[in-house]
Order: sequence, then C-alpha cells, then structure tokens
Amino acid sequence: MLAVAGLLATLAVPVSASSAPGVAREAFTMSGTMADATWFAPESAEPEVGAPRVLYVQGADASTVRRVAGSKAVRGPQPALLAIGLTMPADATSAEPYPAELWCEASAFDFTVADDLSSAQLEIPTCEAQVVVFDENTGKEGPNGVTVTITATADWTATGPLERQRSHSRYSVGGSWTMDMVSTAMRPASTDITVTGLPAGTFSGSTEEASIQDVKVANLVRW
Repeated sequence: MLAVAGLLATLAVPVSASSAPGVAREAFTMSGTMADATWFAPESAEPEVGAPRVLYVQGADASTVRRVAGSKAVRGPQPALLAIGLTMPADATSAEPYPAELWCEASAFDFTVADDLSSAQLEIPTCEAQVVVFDENTGKEGPNGVTVTITATADWTATGPLERQRSHSRYSVGGSWTMDMVSTAMRPASTDITVTGLPAGTFSGSTEEASIQDVKVANLVRW
C-alpha cells in the first residue's frame, strides 16, 4: 500500500488553526484504480551525477474530492506522479553538483489497468519537473527555479494473488486529530520503468517494490 500510505501522509496536514475546536477543517476522498512503484539504486554503486538514486512513480484512473471549510469542494482526476532523488549537475544556481529532488505532477497522461489488476501501463508524454532543494538557512525544501522536461513510461505485471485490506486509523496531535479510512484490493507487482530527459540521459530500471490497486481513501482533519 505504498501509494495510499504516501498519499495520506501528504493529506494529513491541517490547513489552518484559526477556527474553533471541533470544526472540520479539511476532508479528502479518492476512489479508483492506481499503480505505484519505488526503485532504489544498488547500495554498492553511487549513481553518476544526473542519474536517479531513488525513483517513485504512480499512475491512476481515480477521482478525488477535497473539501476545505469555507471553500467550495474541488473535484478532479488524480494526477500521475513522478519523484526522483538525484545529484543535479552544476548550473546557474550552484557552481558544484548538488543534492536535489525532481517532482513531476502530470495531468496529461495515459493510464490503463486490467480489470483483474493483473497488469497496468502508464505513459507520461511530457512533464516539466521542478528541481526541489533543501535550504539550510530556512530548514525547508522548495523549488530552486530550475526545471527538467522529462517523459516516463512504466509497465506493471502482477506477481501475486489479489489481496483485500481495510484499515481505519486515528492520530491525535495536541487538540487536533486526523482520521484515515482505506479499503483496497491489491496485487503485488514487478515494474519496468523508463525515464528520458534526465541530466544523465535515459534511465531504465526494474523493481519488485510495486503494486496495482483498486482503492477507496477518506481522510479527515479536525481541530
């Protein structure tokens, strides 16, 4: 459940603490099919500058609804996601190679999945990925103004039987709490990934850290 876990971690951030205790501040729901994969470079070899150290890809045929107190509900499709950790070559922002992440959120993509979750395919024809760096002065991560135009494909093949899972969890922090509910049918999978346009050229890799899912997610944050 890598995709769901990562998604919920992103969603579980309250948007404001200005309203009275007990008032719902933010709610999110998503339903549909998705496939995700995480690839890691071998520990025995340091990737060359511009090549991935870690890569995460997610495709989806899913709809989302986000509701924030005082605002109209926002409805739309779940985008495709691609995140890459690497060392960027020297550029206008740095005279030396520097650690960074590439973040790509693509609204234009092709994603298909078999009805029995036995396979899935994702194609991102083009995406302008932002280069995100850590600022030691502020202690925060953010774009540095550099972008990289990339394309990506991923092919999933199920490697195990269908598994059904349900979870319901609640986390409290001070006077606020976050509740997550997940229902999913999932198959573990292997994935072949290709990314073009990286500073080091084309990347191709395979991973067993992958899954194909039919999922329903609900997340609620209250103060």
